Amino acid sequence: MPQPTKPETHDRRPADTVVGVLTGGPSRERDRSLATGADVAQALTTLGYRIRVLDTIDPAFADQVRAVDVAFLALAGRHAEDGRLQGFLETSGIPYTGSGVRASALAMHKPTAKIVAGAAGVPVLAGVLVPDTQAAAAAAEDVLARLAAPVIVKARAEGSSIGIAVARDRSGLTQVLEDLRAAGHRLFVEPFVEGRTVTVGILESDGDPVPLPAAEVLTAGEFYDHAAKNSPDLHSFRCPADLPDGTARGIREAARRAHTALGCSSHSRSDFVIAPDGGFHWLELNTLPALRRTATLPLTAAAVGIGYEELVERVLRGAFAPRD
Repeated sequence: MPQPTKPETHDRRPADTVVGVLTGGPSRERDRSLATGADVAQALTTLGYRIRVLDTIDPAFADQVRAVDVAFLALAGRHAEDGRLQGFLETSGIPYTGSGVRASALAMHKPTAKIVAGAAGVPVLAGVLVPDTQAAAAAAEDVLARLAAPVIVKARAEGSSIGIAVARDRSGLTQVLEDLRAAGHRLFVEPFVEGRTVTVGILESDGDPVPLPAAEVLTAGEFYDHAAKNSPDLHSFRCPADLPDGTARGIREAARRAHTALGCSSHSRSDFVIAPDGGFHWLELNTLPALRRTATLPLTAAAVGIGYEELVERVLRGAFAPRD
């Protein structure tokens, strides 16, 4: 498997560069973002950078961030991955890590991302948008006229498995739609594939998206839900995933295609489900995958000899590379 080579350095030495580690934020992934920010800040300090840890909900954030040389986006969810923060940083003239405005917005809106990825030859599941004003019972009937149960209901634009639930019959689907709407989510529905969850990271090398080894997510629940993601006791990872060579190659290629089709930059992580028959389906792409030391992207990078501090520095240097 090809490994990412070291990117070209920008013209500042670490000691001359003030890095704003952007963390926290207002999304439902705030706690995970704070954990990522703490690990990233520690790594950058070890590498010799001067850092300022900035919480994007601080009333003084707009002024604080203009005092840094580059922004390291160590946060996730709405107002972080959806292009709004990226747009603010661009209009402020501040280099930042990760993907740009368009790719961030596309990837965050899952139904749109599926259309774009599917057009690029990535295998995706069928999906049904749930109209916001349609009664839940009528919506459930329409969904099950097009998709066989069980189905999985998802928020159109959330991360970390927030706003997701499985329904196994019409009454269950009606209740799920009511509950998730009451929580403020706009929804779509896919078939629920009871298979293996696999994730593939992408790390660019000189602008070329290089897939990292696939990692399998092991969890005791129906799927890798929000509770499991936030509890080390409820999940574990196997890297590399124990997959047939052809499946492993196909999934890595699908992750690369999705990264390219959505116009992503620097790094990303695509999630897949492998059905019992061996077929696989792309589920979504994260433009700001978690970068805690124990998260999947650092884990898969380590499998090809890229340590945590090196990974963090590569992501940082990507802020100075051209974007699509």
